[in-house]
Amino acid sequence: MYYKTTGILIFYGFLIAMLACTRGTQPEPIDFGNDQCAYCRMTISDPQFGAELITDKGRISKYDAAECLVNYINESSPTYSQLYAVAYDQPKSLKPVGELHFVISSDFRSPMGANLVAFSDSTQLDQKYQSQIIDWNTLLETL
Repeated sequence: MYYKTTGILIFYGFLIAMLACTRGTQPEPIDFGNDQCAYCRMTISDPQFGAELITDKGRISKYDAAECLVNYINESSPTYSQLYAVAYDQPKSLKPVGELHFVISSDFRSPMGANLVAFSDSTQLDQKYQSQIIDWNTLLETL
């Protein structure tokens, strides 16, 4: 009986340890009006802007706007597993940055003043912005 109980305890201990070590790669919804930006410390309040970084250990950092995330990455060179940003055309919706189309234009007023927006669907953009679309890697080099 002792060996059976010990085996079960070891199995459950191993299972709990494995679950604790799994890394989350899904974004956590931003609580607009309550969450604070990890970079500038402003309250994240505009549902058309925001971003998240998930570290390689599963820790989530939230940002007021994509430009705060870009500034943090460029200044700190963190190790991360996933990056997300809110799509302007889908408020409150976090999407992987690689799937988004970014535009810098004074026609869009982002919270930190970089006039940076992300769109999930580039066809939603007016024709005048089509030539201004940049991808995430270009954005990292631009800001």
